[in-house]
Amino acid sequence: MKKHLRIAALQCNFQTEEQTLAMPEFWQDFGFNTEQLLHTHADMYSAVYEEPVHGKLLEKYMKNSADNGLGTIIYMNCHILGPSIADRKEEWGVRDAQGNYPLSYGTYPACCLNSSWVDYFFDCVESLKKFDIYGFFFDGPPYHTCYCPRCQAKFEKIYGKKHSEATAEELEKFTYETVIGFKDALYRKVKSVNPQWIMYFNEGLFVGRADSKNFARQLASDDIIGTEGGFFYYIPPKDHDIWYCSSSAKVAEAVAGGKPTVIFFAGDHKPWGWYLHTPAETALCYISALGNGASIWYGIHCNPDNLLSSTGAMAKRLVQFDKQHDALYQDTRSLADVAVFYSYDTAANYNQSSLESDLYGESNSANKCLGDYRLATQGAFGLCTHLSLPYDAVTELNLGDLKRYKVLIAPNLAMVSDKTVQALLDFAAAGGTIIADTEFGMYDENGKKRLRGAFAEAAGFDFTGQYLDHNTFNYCAFPGFYEADNTHRWLPAPQWSAEITVQTPATVFGKASQPMRGCYEMMPPDPTLPYAVNTAYGRGRICYIAGAAFEYYYQFTNTAWREFFAKLIGQYSGNEFVLHNATSGVAMSVRRSQENCTLVHLTNYTSQTRPIDKSAVLHDLVLEVPSIYQSAVDLWSERELKPLEPGKFLLETLEEVAVIKLV
Repeated sequence: MKKHLRIAALQCNFQTEEQTLAMPEFWQDFGFNTEQLLHTHADMYSAVYEEPVHGKLLEKYMKNSADNGLGTIIYMNCHILGPSIADRKEEWGVRDAQGNYPLSYGTYPACCLNSSWVDYFFDCVESLKKFDIYGFFFDGPPYHTCYCPRCQAKFEKIYGKKHSEATAEELEKFTYETVIGFKDALYRKVKSVNPQWIMYFNEGLFVGRADSKNFARQLASDDIIGTEGGFFYYIPPKDHDIWYCSSSAKVAEAVAGGKPTVIFFAGDHKPWGWYLHTPAETALCYISALGNGASIWYGIHCNPDNLLSSTGAMAKRLVQFDKQHDALYQDTRSLADVAVFYSYDTAANYNQSSLESDLYGESNSANKCLGDYRLATQGAFGLCTHLSLPYDAVTELNLGDLKRYKVLIAPNLAMVSDKTVQALLDFAAAGGTIIADTEFGMYDENGKKRLRGAFAEAAGFDFTGQYLDHNTFNYCAFPGFYEADNTHRWLPAPQWSAEITVQTPATVFGKASQPMRGCYEMMPPDPTLPYAVNTAYGRGRICYIAGAAFEYYYQFTNTAWREFFAKLIGQYSGNEFVLHNATSGVAMSVRRSQENCTLVHLTNYTSQTRPIDKSAVLHDLVLEVPSIYQSAVDLWSERELKPLEPGKFLLETLEEVAVIKLV
C-alpha cells in the first residue's frame, strides 16, 4: 500500500447489484487507487459486514476491484446500531440517565461498548480474513456516557461506589477509558487476524476531550491519522473558516508521528447529503489537503450519478491531477519555518467553544476560564492564512519538531507541563522566537494555577492575578515598533488582558491605555500600562502580549493587528517564500517533494459569498523564492511563470487554485 492514497467512498447503496458491481470500473476511470468500501454491505448510511448476508456480493466485488487495480479498505461503523440491528437496542444500545435510548442523527441508537455488541463486531471483523484487503476504517466509536446496567456495574467495580453517585469528571473518565479500551482491544483483534492489516478511526483533532497524554493513547490504535477536515459546513457557510481543511491536515501531520494522514472530504454540502459542493469549493478543499501532505478520501452520501455534474467533473479533474502527479506526493515535507502551537493540555482544561459535527461531539472542560481557546487557536491559523504565510502545527506530541522552525506562535498557551515549558525554552535558547499572548504558562498541564507563570523568569514578566476589561473601545500601542495608520498610532485593544508587571531583562514594547468605562466617556488616555514584552533568551527571544490578541483577531480580523503580526513574524522568520500582491483570501503552503522539486500550493478563497461559486480572479501575483530555483510552472493550469529576476516569478492570473512546481 502506498503512503499517498486517492480513496473513493460511496456512503450508501440505493443501486441494483449490477450497478454496484460496476463501481470499481467507475472509480478506476475517475482516477482513484483505493476504495474505502461501504456500499457492498451498506445498512442505509451505515455498514457492518456480516458474512452470511454480504459474503457472496463482496467476493464478486473484490474480483472486480482487483481487475481494476483498486486496493480495498473495509468500512465498519462502530458508533451506531444501523437499521438492521436497531431492534437489539435493549441488548446493545446506549441508555441515558432516564433509561431511554438517545438517537444519533435523530434515527439510530448508539452502540454500548460494554455490551455483547463488541463480541458481535469482533466476529464480523474476523470473518473478513479470507479477503485480500488493506485493512479497516472504523467509523466511531461513540463517546456517550451510558447508564445501562452493564456500564453501571462496571463503574461500581472500578470506582467502588454507585454509578448514581459519580461526579461528572468520573463519568467522563469512565466513558473515555471505555472507548480507549475498546480501541486497543479492536487493534489487537485486527492484528491477530492479519498482522499486515492497517486500521484507523475517525479522529476529532480539535474536540478538547483528551489532554496530550490521553490523546497519544487515543492515536496508538491508528495506523493512519484520519479526520473530517473536509466535512462542512453544518453551520451557516459564511461562518465557516476557510482554513479548516488546511489546519486539520497540519495538526494531523503534527500528531501522526510519521504515520500517513488522510483528510475525509465529503463531496456534499453538509448536512445535505444529496446536494454537492460547488466546483470551486471542491477544488479549494482538495488542494488544501493535498498541499499539506494528506491523502484524500473523497466520499459521497448519495447515488454516484450525482457525479455526472459540474461538481463531479471538477472532482474527477482533481483526482486525475493527483494521479498524474502521484510520484510528487508520495513523500513530501513542509518547508515552513513558522509553526502554530496547538495544545491538547490547554484544549482539555480551558474553556472553549465547539463546532457542530455529525460525530465528534463536544468537550466537557470544567475549567471555565476567561478566554476561548478555540477562538485563540483559530485566530492564529486565520492570521497565517490571511498573510499567505506557510506554516505548520506543533503539539505536545511532536515537541522534537520545534527545531525545524524559526518562529513559534503560541495562542493563549495557558496549560503547560514542565516538559513543554523546557522544550519551548530550549527552542528559544537555540535561536527561535516565541510569540505568545494572554495566560501564557499560567497553569500546569492539569489546569492547576502555578504560583508563578512558567515563563515568568525567562520572559521577564509576572501575572498580578488580575484582569483588565478593555471592552470594545480601549486602545494599545507599540511605539517604536509598529505605528498604526492614525494620528495617535493606536490599535484597538483586545477585549481583555492579563495584568502584568515587568522585570529585567524584559523590554516593554507595547502599552495599553487605562480602561475607560464607556466609549464616549472621555478622550482616550495615552497608553501607559505595560502590555507587551520582547525579551532576549539565549540566542532567541520571547515576545509576549498580555491581551487576548489571537482571540481578538479571530473575532475582528483587524487590519492593524494583521500588519503588526506580519512585521513581528517577518522580523524573526526566514521569509524565504513570500507571495506579493495577494488578497487576504489566498493561503500558501510549501513542501519539498522526494522527486527533487518544491511544490507551492495556492488556494484562493477571495469571494464575497460562501459557498464560493467562483473565486475573484487575481492578477500579477509575484512569488518570491530562494534564488536557487531557476524555473516555476503551474501544474494545475499547465502554464510557466514568467521569471522577473533571480528568485521572483510572475503568476499572471490566479483563479481558485495553483500548484507551482519549483526546480
